[in-house]
Amino acid sequence: MSEIGSKEFLKTIFAERPVRKELKKLGLSEKELDKLMDSIIVRQESKNYNRILAEDERRIISPDGFGYLIHLLKLGSIDKDTFEKIIVLSIQLNGYLKKIINKEMIDNIVNYIIFSGIEDVSVRDLLDLFIIHESEINF
Repeated sequence: MSEIGSKEFLKTIFAERPVRKELKKLGLSEKELDKLMDSIIVRQESKNYNRILAEDERRIISPDGFGYLIHLLKLGSIDKDTFEKIIVLSIQLNGYLKKIINKEMIDNIVNYIIFSGIEDVSVRDLLDLFIIHESEINF
């Protein structure tokens, strides 16, 4: 790298949006500019995550439940991995409970995953929650 004033260089790099033109004026070559930009500029992961339910998933998760799940994802309350985990757990729960998973049930699953402190929540953990919840309602 050619001789560059360090204050000017750092000021240009740490500007909100470093401009190639300004860096070039400071004496950087094209190759140096490419390397520098690749190492400094943080490429943000796209926040868009598009997911369409498969036909069997649509029969299991109610439209309001899926809409709620999408809403939580867009708000950033859950990430796409948690989103997928909730769908998988919903499918497994449906196999045991023989019920369509609605918004309230999705909310219970999300709350359990987030607040339980258990990293790998299983359907068995959720079954205990839903069986207790249903028996209280029937009682």
